[in-house]
Amino acid sequence: MSIPTIPEASVEDPSRIYRRVLGHVPTSVAVVTAGTRSGPVGMTVGSFTSVSLEPPLVAFFVDKASTTWPRLYEASHFGVNILGQDQTALCKAFSRRSEDRFSEVDWTPSSRGVPLLNDAIVTLECTRYKIDLIGDHYQVVGRVESLELRATNPPLIFLQGTFLNLPA
Repeated sequence: MSIPTIPEASVEDPSRIYRRVLGHVPTSVAVVTAGTRSGPVGMTVGSFTSVSLEPPLVAFFVDKASTTWPRLYEASHFGVNILGQDQTALCKAFSRRSEDRFSEVDWTPSSRGVPLLNDAIVTLECTRYKIDLIGDHYQVVGRVESLELRATNPPLIFLQGTFLNLPA
């Protein structure tokens, strides 16, 4: 990987350049949820991806400085809730610093105790498969145990610091 060369006199941090350049790559928005001893926990991620068909694996990445991650780590099962393009408020609800991100959200616990968001367009239930520390993030891989397509409207996409509206 090559970071653009920065003249010595430049005050711009290479990580800011990295973020700005990669901001041109669109990402879907998901909320990862889990049931824990202290109640439901969830966080917005912009790094969800499919990994493997056989076995069915998915992954997301979480900043190792996340204050939500230690609570999510407690659970052996987690949910991935893919948001629709009309759900920016839901995305922001799970991005804010709050103890109870579920207070204004409709959700239903699965048979495994995983809180799944009722308005998500896709939900997946996963068993933790593998976690690796990669740079300043954890890569969390889950084995998909169940999945459901709940709506066919376009997903919420983040690009260049804003959300896109895709044609339906």
